[in-house]
Amino acid sequence: MKTSPRTLSARRRAPVRHRVVSRIRSAGTALLVVALTAAGTLAGSPAAFADDYPTWDDVKAAQASESAKNDEIAAIQKVISDQQAKVQAAQELVMERTAESDAAQAALTAGQAKADALKTQSAAASAKAEESKKRAAVVAAQFARSGGPDLTSMLITSNSAQADTLLAQLSSAGQLAQAVNGIYASASQDSNTAKTLSEQADVAQQALSGLAAAAQAALEQAAQAQAAMVAQLQEQNAHRDELNAQLTTLQQNTATTKAQYDAGVAARAAAAAAEAAARAAAAAAAREAGGGASYSVVGAVSGDAQALAQELMGYVANGQFHGSTPDHIFEIAWIAQGQDVANCGIDVTILQAMVAAVRAFGSAGVSDISRRCTGQIEGAGTASAHYMQGGGHAVDFTSVGGVPTTGANQASLDLISVLDPMMPNGSRVGQSQCRAAAGNEPSFINFIDFYDTCNHLHVDDF
Repeated sequence: MKTSPRTLSARRRAPVRHRVVSRIRSAGTALLVVALTAAGTLAGSPAAFADDYPTWDDVKAAQASESAKNDEIAAIQKVISDQQAKVQAAQELVMERTAESDAAQAALTAGQAKADALKTQSAAASAKAEESKKRAAVVAAQFARSGGPDLTSMLITSNSAQADTLLAQLSSAGQLAQAVNGIYASASQDSNTAKTLSEQADVAQQALSGLAAAAQAALEQAAQAQAAMVAQLQEQNAHRDELNAQLTTLQQNTATTKAQYDAGVAARAAAAAAEAAARAAAAAAAREAGGGASYSVVGAVSGDAQALAQELMGYVANGQFHGSTPDHIFEIAWIAQGQDVANCGIDVTILQAMVAAVRAFGSAGVSDISRRCTGQIEGAGTASAHYMQGGGHAVDFTSVGGVPTTGANQASLDLISVLDPMMPNGSRVGQSQCRAAAGNEPSFINFIDFYDTCNHLHVDDF
């Protein structure tokens, strides 16, 4: 039994992107390789098929004549082209709306900073004015003690020696009077400055509500564009490989049938399931050898995002790994297929954590991964660990080994014990208050915990 501590990637690594696989190169590979996206279908691609998609019966009928075949080839190519154009347009809209959202958020941040700065400056000017008034009062008291204006009348009745002393006092009093006047003038100026700054701060504060509304509206539009793009891409993926297989069949004049195509898809899914079952058997054997009570990761965990995603999709095919609602498994499927989708990357560390969980426990369920990908802005919104820094830096485990995770039950503690030595130092695990209430908070090696709801176990690499 071999564990693989500290094999996970450096924290805060940017979500991994991959190139889009665009076509199938031959009829022979079409029958089997097209099944690479079968996992994507299992992962929640749209089940509905548009009425105008070509069928295998259309392909077979078109092979009866050269002209019909050419017409069908042109029709399939147009469908593929139209899908690509729609996806491209959706992706461009996402970029546009994201830029608008970023600009609106920057304006809000700048507006808040301006309002805060003006408040600080106003408070400082007010404090300075008060200090000047206090100094003026002290000087005035000194002036009063020196005799003030009574010195002039005293000079008339004094002898020469007394007059010299009194004149010296009068000079001193005059200087004090000038000092008092200067301080009062400064205090008045500071008061006026404080008032002006306060008025400017009020104006800036009033503008914040408009800036905040604009930022929220832009964020919602960006989220809607993201969700629409994801739906369009899922629609394309649901048909892409079958259309390519049909096109290859017509262009190379092979006798491919839908049954053969489905057999290729099934073969790929079966191979992935068999590999996942073998890993599960190895993990079960390792646990049995260790007495069954200790959970550990069997084998070294890959550092390649696509390999990790493909392993996870094998577990999906074998029923060992599943999502919830909304189902984020398609994000993993796209990485497995080598697709680069805006805002839908998943950090290698998070992929490794999910692989480790399935290997250690035989199965796992997850809910949220990248909320930025799905356009989810409820709850913590852009401050959510599932949304921050491009998304894909967090995962919520809902179960391991068929047992729901509450953040404090034994399944959660076992999962923490598996992941804690492997995660980058400073990574976070949720549900601190759940464990505190249960009195079973463990000591951590790398994790830092925080408050979260008691219906899952949150893990991120921030």
